[in-house]
Amino acid sequence: MADDVVTAGSAVCIAVCVGWRMAELYDRSELPGPPADRGAVDLPEHLPGLGEMSDHERACALAAHVGADLALLSHALGLEEMPTAAPVQEALNRPGHSRDDVRAAILDLYIKVRGLIAGSDVSAATAFGLGRMLADTTLLPTAGAPGILAERFEEHRVERAVGWLDDLEASLPPRSAGTVRATLAQWEQWVGSLPFTSQGTIDASSVDAAVVRALRRQGDIWRRLLTGEQRPEELLDSQAYVGAAIGLLGAAWRVGRHYLLKWAWVVALLAAVAGAAVWAPLFYAPAGTTRVAAMVVPAAGVLGISWLGVRATLGRALRQAEGALWQAEVTAAIAKVAATTPILRRRDVLTARRPRRPREPNWEPTATASRRHQATI
Repeated sequence: MADDVVTAGSAVCIAVCVGWRMAELYDRSELPGPPADRGAVDLPEHLPGLGEMSDHERACALAAHVGADLALLSHALGLEEMPTAAPVQEALNRPGHSRDDVRAAILDLYIKVRGLIAGSDVSAATAFGLGRMLADTTLLPTAGAPGILAERFEEHRVERAVGWLDDLEASLPPRSAGTVRATLAQWEQWVGSLPFTSQGTIDASSVDAAVVRALRRQGDIWRRLLTGEQRPEELLDSQAYVGAAIGLLGAAWRVGRHYLLKWAWVVALLAAVAGAAVWAPLFYAPAGTTRVAAMVVPAAGVLGISWLGVRATLGRALRQAEGALWQAEVTAAIAKVAATTPILRRRDVLTARRPRRPREPNWEPTATASRRHQATI
């Protein structure tokens, strides 16, 4: 990012990243201190990668990411008093600390940053909260704990996230908000389709390690799209663009059909008038007279001009809608590729049912109700 050019959009993207990284660090199950034994050790054959880092090293690296993002956000918003992540790093490096010691430092930093951003830029403050919310949505659920998953995708919570995405769409990278919004809705629908127990809770066996990994992957995609690390179009291949083009043709046909159906009575009326104008002189005028040609030609002209007007109006409508239709089709194609929702097992689909209200004592399903339930499945 150039130091001399910082846009509102970049500040929003950085704020999303800061909120996400803070939540990611706070939600970590392990926040250990440095190794107790710092004696001489054999050097590794190669420099260790991310997968070979210890929990302490990963937490320190994440805290360093937070510090770097805070520096960028401070510059983007012109806030010289922006706090740093130094207290968090100090807590991590303190021997004998507990997990809550580090989390207390993170919480203190989070509250200070949130208050400072809220008093400086509303959009950045919203983006900061959006990053935290989406991080919690994908990082808190664990295998065998369906209650957390249901809570994260609770209807009103998803609506709040969608509202924030709508508010920030103009400042976020193109199509990123639409992609996250669509995939978030897919996950909400997927969670709602999980099998429920008789107590009204999600069956714990349906939330396994594979589901958690898929949710983590989804969160990584959301973060990269909203922070500008990856352009949504990079998720598509040539086949996806072909599918979007086919979808555009279908949408254009639906628009044209709707237009013709809406104005069908006008077209029919003009055709009837022109037909009557042609039929009358042919039926009543003497054969061989020039009056027939004099009346047929204007009638045909009226019909031709009327059709040209309808066609021109329809063409203008399609040209005006073409850009929006294409953007919608591309966004839908991106959302289809970006979604990581697992495929439900057939047993789960057949048993998935969210109780709507408590059943009365001695309740028995009637034959009609049973057939209706089977039809809906």
